[in-house]
Amino acid sequence: MRRWVAPLLVFSALLMLPEILRKTIHRPTESFSAEESLSSAHRIYDSTATAAQDRQYGIVRVVGTSNPLPEETVQQVVAKRTLEESAYVSIWNWQGFEAVTASARGLDNKHHFANSYLVGFKPFQTRQLWVPLYTLAMQKEYQYDHLQYAGLSDIWQTSRQAYYQKRGDCEDHAILLADWLIELGVDARVALGTHRGQGHAWVVAIVDGQEYLLEATSKRREASWQAMPLAALTEGYEVEFQFNRNFFWAKRNSTPTRKYRGRHWIKKSQFIRS
Repeated sequence: MRRWVAPLLVFSALLMLPEILRKTIHRPTESFSAEESLSSAHRIYDSTATAAQDRQYGIVRVVGTSNPLPEETVQQVVAKRTLEESAYVSIWNWQGFEAVTASARGLDNKHHFANSYLVGFKPFQTRQLWVPLYTLAMQKEYQYDHLQYAGLSDIWQTSRQAYYQKRGDCEDHAILLADWLIELGVDARVALGTHRGQGHAWVVAIVDGQEYLLEATSKRREASWQAMPLAALTEGYEVEFQFNRNFFWAKRNSTPTRKYRGRHWIKKSQFIRS
């Protein structure tokens, strides 16, 4: 995971991009462009999904300030970079408050707030909480974004897109799994951080007061919720941020933790979809 700082003055308020969570970029040998790859992926989704396009637009209300961070501001800053430069997950500061939210580029070629990718989608109803993870194991193939999108490091799919797109990486798996579990009544969140030193995303689900760490990219077909590991016992995962449809959390300090609730977490912002 690399870090990059780019201070910018926007609308007389200090807006900075202190951290860009990156994966290592490997340039593929394909001759098609990143724009062509994104357009093709979007067409596949449009031709497959029968529901209307999910609206991702919204604002972020930051705890501690009455001035919300609008998506237009994020997109204006991102638009000043090349497609390749902006194809990273961005962690944003706003009006003196650090790490208040995250944004990422979607299949529509625009940056959207992380919460907006959880669009309230469930492929089907089930009473068995292990079924969503089992379905992901059977249906969705893991593929790095740089291989699928002509060298771009991070392109996110919404939960609905992730179900209909055959391939996706860790964020796509985690977004679909978390959103589906939320629809089933579970307190589920997408966690961002590292796994054994590499940038990664996974899901934490809180059921009956217990925190479970769900590896959304796992292709093991466990037909039992009891087979899911407790977060407190899972090694190798270093969480930095977490989010659901409405809220974005950041750790209070850099101390490693296996607990996803408590005073060491700060609720930084609320996403308002419009």
